[in-house]
Amino acid sequence: MAYRDDIIALGANHLWPCAGNVNDIIGTLNFVDSGGAFTGPQICEDAATSYVTNGTGDNALAASDPSVQDVVADYCYALWFETTAIQQPPTRVFGDGGQTVNNSFFLGFGNSVVCEADCDPDVVQVGSGTAIVANRPYSLVLVFRDIGGGSSQLEFYLDGVSQGTADIADTSSTGRGGFRIGGVTDTTSYTIGGSAFQLVSPVNGYYAMVATLTGVNVPTSAEVRQELFEKGALPGLVIASDTEANMQTALDAVASTVRANEPLNIRIEAVTGDGTLNLTADSITHDPLASIHVQYMGTGTLNYTNTNGANASIGSTPNGGTINFVNPAVLTVTPLIAGSEVRFYEAGSTSELAGVESSGTSFASSVSSSSVDVVVHNVGYLNIRVNGVDMSSGDVTVPISQVFDRQYENA
Repeated sequence: MAYRDDIIALGANHLWPCAGNVNDIIGTLNFVDSGGAFTGPQICEDAATSYVTNGTGDNALAASDPSVQDVVADYCYALWFETTAIQQPPTRVFGDGGQTVNNSFFLGFGNSVVCEADCDPDVVQVGSGTAIVANRPYSLVLVFRDIGGGSSQLEFYLDGVSQGTADIADTSSTGRGGFRIGGVTDTTSYTIGGSAFQLVSPVNGYYAMVATLTGVNVPTSAEVRQELFEKGALPGLVIASDTEANMQTALDAVASTVRANEPLNIRIEAVTGDGTLNLTADSITHDPLASIHVQYMGTGTLNYTNTNGANASIGSTPNGGTINFVNPAVLTVTPLIAGSEVRFYEAGSTSELAGVESSGTSFASSVSSSSVDVVVHNVGYLNIRVNGVDMSSGDVTVPISQVFDRQYENA
């Protein structure tokens, strides 16, 4: 199913893909562009281009929809956004409403994202724990949920992860103005945190897949993450569907790399036949701010083994599959006489797990067995064998003291 169809299936009231135009593909609530363009890059799935505000006065305005906006309890809007630089604060990304009754996403100092609800006189804000970086798409979602007693709870999600909540009274929620991409084109001041500011648009702000949902169709936290974020995230790398051996070769091609701060680092298509897929990542590490490390598109099981420092741990399975992240323990033998031969075997067998013909002063390798035999050989030194090293509790270091083979030396 295409990403826009996933959003429609959630029960969206309005959906503006912002690819080529700013028209509503569900209803008739079209935006009217003022100074923007449709030449932005692709920032999410199912929208080949994006709407871009090139200057501080560029924006797009759509009329209000009381059936959506006046239902503050159980109300949501979502969008994908990217910018190319640190913006002038406060920069309004998106919002609805007028000068004193409104909801907004805006950028503060250093591109910190703040979600604000202003119901006059109540004003609440929820800020992101992480500032957004340039040239990286983000999913922004605002959700109001009815908590009873005439109040709602505001929750802000960044890439499908809740940034926090704040409660606000439902009073004075009706009669808000229309929806606006970006800031305002005149000198009108809007309130932020109870103070008046003129809100500008982001310079080179890119927009795609703007949507609203209300009532029983307001997404749960799981739906925000899976349907609105994970299914829309663009991958930095795709491992195409093929045999397991060929898919492993494709993954090996990026061994010893650091995957960037992206919404999604690696997308792995279903293995031929869509059964169980076993892949090993060799020293593939992920930026701490990457939102998804590995996404598996199959319906079966992906066993993804991290070796030699690989650290994938955040998975996504949009089609109902399963990812098992396997983290073998690291067995280290040290100190060694340089040039030693070292072999790791499955305990009690001759099945070699890892080894080196000529070592440095230490040797380490990830092993997936719970018990390992270690053999060290060096001409001129006594052979060493350590049987049954227990790896079940994590990383293990085996201290080695190689002793001269006096009989060999005297031969």
